[in-house]
Parts: sequence; C-alpha cells; structure tokens
Amino acid sequence: APKLQRPVVKRFDAGGMTPEEAVNVAVYDRVNRSVVNITTKTGRNFLFVEGISEGSGSGCVLDKKGHILTNFHVIEDARRATVTLYDGKSYDAKLVGADPINDLVVLKIDAPKRSLYPVVIGNSKRLKVGMRVFAIGNPFGLERTMSTGIISSLNRSLKARGNRTIR
Repeated sequence: APKLQRPVVKRFDAGGMTPEEAVNVAVYDRVNRSVVNITTKTGRNFLFVEGISEGSGSGCVLDKKGHILTNFHVIEDARRATVTLYDGKSYDAKLVGADPINDLVVLKIDAPKRSLYPVVIGNSKRLKVGMRVFAIGNPFGLERTMSTGIISSLNRSLKARGNRTIR
C-alpha cells in the first residue's frame, strides 16, 4: 500500500510569524528609515498659460551628508524637488548629478545627520536568478510600501532613452 505523507506544518516563531515572514519583517525594519518620498513641482506653459503640476516618487538616503538617490523620471522637468525623510520632516533638494540614460539622479538635502539613515548598498555581482528581492518605497508620501519578487534574469539588455542599450 502507498505510504501517506504527513502534511507540511509551518513553524511559527514566538511572534506568530513563519521564518519567511520573519525575514520580510527584518528587511523592512532594517531599511525603512532609509526610504524617502520626493515631491516635485513642474511648471508648464501651454498657449501662454502657465500651469503647475506636481509629481511624487521614492528614493533612498545614500550617506550622512544628505545625498539622496532616486530615478531621473521622478525629477524630470521639475522646477523644485522636496525630500521628506522617515521622521516626516521635509527639505528642499538640489541636483548633484543626473544620468538620464540609466534613469538615475543624486540629490542633496541639508538635513541634520541624526535624521539621515543611509541605506546599505548590496553587491549585484552576487545575484543569482531565483533569489528573492525586496522593493521598499514611499511613492505617494502616504505610507511606505514593500513588495517581494525574484531575480528573473541577469545580464539582459534593455533599450533605453536615446536608443541606447543598457545591460
């Protein structure tokens, strides 16, 4: 007669979480204070009428000097950018450098060092297809978000702005 398999039972820690959930929570707790919200104001002229539009996106604190990393599309065409930190305080940002082709920007804010929590940068050379990754952001300034996924491919080439290829 075939042998019946026992059902798989998830093990829970003292907080009622599975080991996978405990990892998720630990990653969020470690990185959460490094995530910033960026709001922009963009002026546009249309038929001699000037209008102001607003945008929003996420970024992260790079260092205690106030450098912030975000995507170029977040601040593209912006006249003004404001960075809101974990503690809810906001600071005007200055552009340090931009790489539109790779969709990257470094901004600078003048915030107290005690308010800045630099993100820990990983090493992409260690990535393998199938590894779990996390995306933590604050795109709308309402609350931080977290999602998970996996590395689906490595060394893929993508068409970018200016008909350039990014590997």
